[in-house]
Amino acid sequence: MIKRLVVGMEAMGGLMLALGIPACASSTVQSGVAVGKVGHGLSAKAQTVPQGAEVCALGEALAATPPGTPEKPLSETCNKAMKSDELWRRSMVVLAAHADKLDAIASGAKPETAGQLEAASTGISGNDWIQVDDPQEQAARDAAAQLVSQMGTSAPKADLAKVVQDAAPQVKTLCEGLTAYLDKQVKAATDIQSEVEKKRAAHANHRCGMLDNRTICVSESFVDRMVYANVYGRAAGVTSSHLGTRDAVAAFCAAHQKLEEAAAGGKLGKDETYLGIVEAVKSAPRSQPSEPAASSTKPEEGKAAPGGKAGGGKPEEGKAAPGGKAAAPEKK
Repeated sequence: MIKRLVVGMEAMGGLMLALGIPACASSTVQSGVAVGKVGHGLSAKAQTVPQGAEVCALGEALAATPPGTPEKPLSETCNKAMKSDELWRRSMVVLAAHADKLDAIASGAKPETAGQLEAASTGISGNDWIQVDDPQEQAARDAAAQLVSQMGTSAPKADLAKVVQDAAPQVKTLCEGLTAYLDKQVKAATDIQSEVEKKRAAHANHRCGMLDNRTICVSESFVDRMVYANVYGRAAGVTSSHLGTRDAVAAFCAAHQKLEEAAAGGKLGKDETYLGIVEAVKSAPRSQPSEPAASSTKPEEGKAAPGGKAGGGKPEEGKAAPGGKAAAPEKK
């Protein structure tokens, strides 16, 4: 009886050991999961950024147009910016999908299906998914298509190290292109803020019309100041959203580079790799918003400078000067 019990326990132990082997083989690779988590947020960022078309439209509205020059439609002037927006927005979606696949494989998903749904969700099929002329944008377009193709390819074995190394060139191309483009939009939005400040401080915009063969001009009103404030605030919002997106891209790219190094060295499952990824995310450069250039425009004579006294001129007869008493009428 005792002998049969011992034999039975040994058999049960062998069965448990056999069942435990697959579980160990598909254990979670924390470094891959970590990089996947860092990249998840890029898809959400892509819903609102980039906004190069809006930056283009605001810049065109503020640009001085010589009298008699015909205005081009904004749809024509900012068409290239709209295409660029679509390219880089979809590129972020592709990076996020790649991050999802890394997370799935690192968590033990089926190799036959890992990444296929993510690839299909990008909506990209082939290198001709968008037409762009800029060489850097063409490289990004091709890299995005190649990365999607890699994600959608069925593999009999999901080797995390191979997936990371195969994707490394495409991820690098998209990271460099996105960073440069987002920086460009931040610079353009900051320039718009500076230009708005100059126009607001100059008080030089007037509305003119003809009445009885006479030219009559009306100076700006509080409505104009509200428009300036709205454009300034919108440009500031665009700057902030692009800086935040750039930080998210920088964090993912730094984490992915650490994962590539670990994959090349056979250290994906090491604790030091996970800690290195955490440190890479912490050390990723954080953008600081550029201060718009201060306006050097002097206030017009008789108008108060911001926070100061009037730039010249006497107060009207019988009206109080700022901070003082009413000016006495001149004696005849």
